[in-house]
Amino acid sequence: MKFYLLILCTLFLSCSEVKQTEPITSQWEFISINEGERYEVDAKMLNNINEEYGTGTLEFKDDLSFLSLGNKNKSEGTYALKNNTLVMQYSNLPEPIKFNYSVVDKKYLLLRNTDGKKLTWLYKKSK
Repeated sequence: MKFYLLILCTLFLSCSEVKQTEPITSQWEFISINEGERYEVDAKMLNNINEEYGTGTLEFKDDLSFLSLGNKNKSEGTYALKNNTLVMQYSNLPEPIKFNYSVVDKKYLLLRNTDGKKLTWLYKKSK
């Protein structure tokens, strides 16, 4: 009896894994950079388009690689997700870049830098 109880508990625990991170596998279109740590998307963020930053897309793939396409450059690398932290290792940079991230309404990606001035990058799902 104890043996069956142990098996049942093991099955229950393995099936009840807590979701630690939201998936970001998709292509995301850059919208704006906003001051402060933002957790929700509002009209001001959607209309805060600054031509100085240009346009671009970020594509996160299932194999944990990413592609960053800007109007003047193309970069690639690998990424990892853990506890709502995105760690991006660009192939042309020695150190990874870390962001806190969240997905809003399954159509917006917010990236908040972890170091320096508090900024939030807003992306909209394009695929």
